[in-house]
Amino acid sequence: MSAQARPQDYAAAIYDLAFESWTRQLTHVQQVLHRDAALRTALGDPDKSSQDKLHVLSQAVPEGLTAEVRKFLGTLLEAGQLGQLDAILAEFDRLVRRRPEHKVARVTSAVALTEAEKENLRARLIMRYGPDLELQYEVDVSLIGGVRLRVGDQVIDGSVAGKLAAMREHLST
Repeated sequence: MSAQARPQDYAAAIYDLAFESWTRQLTHVQQVLHRDAALRTALGDPDKSSQDKLHVLSQAVPEGLTAEVRKFLGTLLEAGQLGQLDAILAEFDRLVRRRPEHKVARVTSAVALTEAEKENLRARLIMRYGPDLELQYEVDVSLIGGVRLRVGDQVIDGSVAGKLAAMREHLST
């Protein structure tokens, strides 16, 4: 198997970095708000415009916030919901953790598979389990022939050893 990263690996890294950046920035704002009662009071002042409040917040958190995060905070200030930041971060964390699980298919064969066999098997397994499937190959000569596949807790045993064991079980009952 090639040591090069696949497009899915790069996409997963981008996904993680994007959410990590937002989480880090919003958590920093959250910590500043928790530490500074005067800031919370100023941001809760109904006589100040949301632009003035955003300016006050920007002074309290002068660096490290992207334009997108600043715009998001402005939206919260305008809606009078900056106090919901704790709940928003908790829900954001829950959504990020809901990311689809990475499925791994362990393919064990009696002899090393050729690249053509691997590609054929990969295409068939992706149709069944989805495009995010990672295949890991290993050789186990005790299988005698054929292939054993494990995806999660599902096992498909098409090995000669597996068929002989099934036949032995069937004949002994």
